Amino acid sequence: MRRLLDFVIGVPATEARIRAEAAIFVRARDVHEVRAMLNEQIWHMTSKSGALLQAQGIFVVVATYALDKGWPSWVALSSMLLLIVAALAVMTNLRTVFIGIDSDKHTGERAEFENVVRTAQLTAWRGVLFNLALYLTFLSVLLLGIGAVVLELRGRSS
Repeated sequence: MRRLLDFVIGVPATEARIRAEAAIFVRARDVHEVRAMLNEQIWHMTSKSGALLQAQGIFVVVATYALDKGWPSWVALSSMLLLIVAALAVMTNLRTVFIGIDSDKHTGERAEFENVVRTAQLTAWRGVLFNLALYLTFLSVLLLGIGAVVLELRGRSS
């Protein structure tokens, strides 16, 4: 079950897995290179989240149009609800964050490693939210497709 969840989510989601992955990366590369790579991934995730939010806005307009044109209301309203939930999830990826070092607990290389772990946790969390929003957006578009088929079949039977 855990492997299926990891596959669906697409990123390591537990702190233990993230910490283990961070340790592997830091052993293979310099800690500063790993942090730079993670910062790029956060930037990339933010960019993708913005693009997904734009697409969701377009689909909300399509669902509103469909509702106005007499499509089955359960389809259009369900699609809009899924899009709103997905938009709320993906919008959290657009907020600014600060990842500091807890100097009271860690110093030197250990502090740098903890910074990498915290950055990796943020990256993983944003990945989870993005993938969830992506799946919900796809489901909402699927509902709109079902609505189009239902409308077409209803039109042919009249």
